[in-house]
Amino acid sequence: MNQFKGFSLIELLVVISIVGILAAVAIPSFALQIKQDRLVLNVNQLHSIYKFARSEAVKREREVTLAMSHNKWLVKVNVGAENEEILLEYKPTHSSISAIGLADMTISDTGSIIEGREFDITDNDNTTVDYRLSIYVSGQSLTEKKSSYL
Repeated sequence: MNQFKGFSLIELLVVISIVGILAAVAIPSFALQIKQDRLVLNVNQLHSIYKFARSEAVKREREVTLAMSHNKWLVKVNVGAENEEILLEYKPTHSSISAIGLADMTISDTGSIIEGREFDITDNDNTTVDYRLSIYVSGQSLTEKKSSYL
């Protein structure tokens, strides 16, 4: 009537094998999710920087400039004056991320811009979905997934 409690070595090896197989299947999917989340984070940050600059232009009732400098997009007020100030900056969070088309832009005191712009946020990886930030002349902005067939 001796009853043993616990697992046998065979049972333990079977469970470890099943966990190993499940991990081998899940890890590539997890890595892809991390890459995709990097892109989403960067497009959201870029969009947030633009919205901040636009709101500052309207709030201060003066032009705000988004200026490119060493792979950064800087929100500046009083550009060229002695009291020039950098309010915020955007820099990609990972070396694989690039924002194509970022350029200097001036936002008027009404929140509008002279010319509409489009920026592509990409990691140059075909397995992830790239994003586009569109900024219209009115100052409105939109982020969307970039279609692979465009």
